[in-house]
Amino acid sequence: MTNGSCNFSLDEDRVGLTCIYSLSFALGLPANLLSLWGLCQLWHSGRGVQLVCLLNLLLSDLLQLLTLPLWIVYLQGAHRWPYQAAACNIVGYLFYVNLYASVVFLCLIALDRYLAIVHPLGSRGIRTVPVALLSGLAVWILTFLLCITGLYPSVFHPDNQRCLEQYPVSARYACFKIGTIVLGFLLPCGILGYTSARISMTLQNSPSTSDHDRRKVMGTLFVITVIFVVIFGPYHLLGSYKFVAFFLTDNHCALEQSLFLTYRLCYGLTSLNNLLDPLLYIFLSNNIRQELRSMPCLRKGLQHPQRGQKPQPSPLPE
Repeated sequence: MTNGSCNFSLDEDRVGLTCIYSLSFALGLPANLLSLWGLCQLWHSGRGVQLVCLLNLLLSDLLQLLTLPLWIVYLQGAHRWPYQAAACNIVGYLFYVNLYASVVFLCLIALDRYLAIVHPLGSRGIRTVPVALLSGLAVWILTFLLCITGLYPSVFHPDNQRCLEQYPVSARYACFKIGTIVLGFLLPCGILGYTSARISMTLQNSPSTSDHDRRKVMGTLFVITVIFVVIFGPYHLLGSYKFVAFFLTDNHCALEQSLFLTYRLCYGLTSLNNLLDPLLYIFLSNNIRQELRSMPCLRKGLQHPQRGQKPQPSPLPE
């Protein structure tokens, strides 16, 4: 099979991406549903800023997970979209919107921990549920507007039935990708690095913080860092080379062919963040054991706490 514009095979990514998407869907869907159920139970008992951010993050993951079976069908159909053009546009927009919404919500979780630990008094007026709700709404709106400016009017190409694929890409799309790399990856990485360093320094100089709470905070930052470096990093770093090189070479097809398989696998790797995001639920929830004990499917597998034993509140701000 060859592409209509660039004459090279598109079959190389079929096995790799199918395995990645299948793994992400099979493990990510139940993990995110379980986490979402637990968060909904916590929402009834008390609302918090980090709870709002995590709910938005899991919602983004679930929307992305629901598109993965369609991408698997697309790959098995030799990169030909078998459904209507409208379905391709919806799935294509969902991929980008949820990818960068996840990046921003991860950043907001790290920023919330920074404000709570480094500036606990000065951030009281900011770290409120109404502000968190408005911030979440703003993230969805701005991410959608960013994506629609780069992908409008369509991600479906009727001449070759491709969905979210064009070889070579247009100059407009290359500019859009460079913009998303700067705003959707490099800038959040800078924010994550700064907040993580300040949080680590503050915790080291805080003798009143218990080792348990210190491990929870650093565990949260570790998971977010792994997602950025291991999951999102390869796709954006290789993309930065690919789309900058697009403007520096005249042989666009040779560039596309040389990077096709690696870039596509890095592209698929971003879906694995759905497996790591539920771990944040464990680190950010003080009542994880109690919430899991209330689930009928897990009730028998968890031991009951000792009589009279109560969960210890965390001295760190929620």
